[in-house]
Amino acid sequence: MARVELFARTEIGCVRERNEDAFVVANVRTGERGLRPGTTLQELGIGVTLIGVCDGMGGAAAGDIASKIGAETLYETLMSSTPLGDHASVQEAMLSAVAAANRAILDYARSHPGKRGMGTTMTAALVYGHELYVLNVGDSRGYLRRGRALTQLTTDHSVVGQMIASGQLTPEQGRSYEHRNVLLQALGVQPVIQPEIVHVSLRAGDVLLMCSDGLTGPLEDARILELMLKYQDPVRCCRALTEAACAAGGPDNVTVAVGRFVGEGLQIPQGREPVSVRRASHTLQ
Repeated sequence: MARVELFARTEIGCVRERNEDAFVVANVRTGERGLRPGTTLQELGIGVTLIGVCDGMGGAAAGDIASKIGAETLYETLMSSTPLGDHASVQEAMLSAVAAANRAILDYARSHPGKRGMGTTMTAALVYGHELYVLNVGDSRGYLRRGRALTQLTTDHSVVGQMIASGQLTPEQGRSYEHRNVLLQALGVQPVIQPEIVHVSLRAGDVLLMCSDGLTGPLEDARILELMLKYQDPVRCCRALTEAACAAGGPDNVTVAVGRFVGEGLQIPQGREPVSVRRASHTLQ
């Protein structure tokens, strides 16, 4: 039986006064959510698995509320879209969910003037059969570990992310760039958003990592990969990653979700088979 083993964890870090991150883990077939037996172990091919990470922004402007609205709206919209009958409907449901989340945060800010400026990133994954779809707005990230290689699936919607993508900066230079925290996109900021959807065919042994930048800020990808290789169990891996981010200074809230794909039925990777990423950007209002 092919299955995904899941876990998620969030920590306030060492500097922030409150946690503005939020995550959601759910079994879309049953509607069950949270870290429960029916969500942390799911059989592939029967239903749809949801993993989402939101990193709120705005401080006093209620980034914690924005991330919570984002995660709640993501879950509720996807549940109202079921059953998801094919790959096209999965992607359509994801786009509907992120558009609904953007509207919900904008509406909340309009009705609460003191919260103007609130917003959140969103990185959400749906597992449909043996296929993985990751949607992204902002600079939270999705990675896939295959063998001993770690591939960043998402593109950072930030000034630094754009400069790295265009070749103006290397990833190493981007870590110390002055404006590395300036986002080009977030939910709840503008009526129009341009989410990216990434599609990957899963292989046996693949490990998905979803995280806020509280992990990728203090830890380099090489260190993240080292810990993922050392701790195969998702529960221990989530704990090791969050604790390492805090040990490195914990400058921000840190949230991680890890999904390990195992069992019969999944195609075995051929040698050092690279992760084949198909991506598309969409404009929504």
